[in-house]
Amino acid sequence: MRSEWWAGGSEQAIGLYCWFSGGIAVTRGLLVGVFLVSHPSLLPAIGNAQGKQVSPAEQIAVLKVEYDRVPGGRAIASDAERLEYIGRVYRHHQAVGEKLVALAEAHPRDPVALDALTLAVWQVNTTPWPVDMVGEDAARPRAFAIIERDHIQSDKLGPLCQRVSYGFCREYEAFLRAVVAKNPNRQVQATARLSLAQFLCNRMYRVDLCKEMPELADEFVALYGKEYYAELKRQDRDAVEREIESRFETTAKELGDVRLAGGTVAELATVQLNHFRTLQVGKEAPEIEGIDQQGAKFKLSAYRGKAVLLDFWSYV
Repeated sequence: MRSEWWAGGSEQAIGLYCWFSGGIAVTRGLLVGVFLVSHPSLLPAIGNAQGKQVSPAEQIAVLKVEYDRVPGGRAIASDAERLEYIGRVYRHHQAVGEKLVALAEAHPRDPVALDALTLAVWQVNTTPWPVDMVGEDAARPRAFAIIERDHIQSDKLGPLCQRVSYGFCREYEAFLRAVVAKNPNRQVQATARLSLAQFLCNRMYRVDLCKEMPELADEFVALYGKEYYAELKRQDRDAVEREIESRFETTAKELGDVRLAGGTVAELATVQLNHFRTLQVGKEAPEIEGIDQQGAKFKLSAYRGKAVLLDFWSYV
């Protein structure tokens, strides 16, 4: 296992409850003599001008390189520049995402279609950064609609299930529930079931925060829609908690022998269920031991009765 923590969503956000690590589903290929174009539909024309038809595989290779090449890269000297760069990365990936969806639409039966769609939605806004900073993701609903229509039984969906479990948008839930309902592969099933439980858990906590902090609610509405947020506020929180617990329990029982990165499904589900039951607002915090900034050992229990701020952080 590469790490006990899993990077979820953007490169700037770290998921704290990751139960397995996984690689990116789309291999970043090395392309020699790369040329970039504004739309994948132009690639065949360029190929024909050279007396050669450009294949879908060659088109996606070009787009993968473009996806990774964020324009205007430079040394970042301040927090303001960092935020500007994050926004630029998101907008660039979303623009390339539309080209990737167009490629999949033009070649729906080609094996590259699912790879293109996966990369189009690979960027997950886990923070979530506000829409006026990162822009609207027009490719996401189109890509997931095609995945659900044409690829929902694919054995390649596991990494994407894991990836979206730290997001919040409506399409992620619909996708995960569709995989659970229709995908026959036990490995993908196990990943999708754990991912769905984790998604429901993360979104429930986010809605809790939005109810307490109007500014976060406004950002959520701008990103995902007023109607969607209103639906989530109307949900019975106790019922959501019961579904999360039930999904962890049934997944451990029915697919417990499936092995994922990090352990068996039974082991992973048991750990996550324990976290869900104990690491919530209002619960007694578990014991923590560590080294403070002066190098002295400490225990959390030594501060019982005092207001304590625990800062878990990672440099990325």
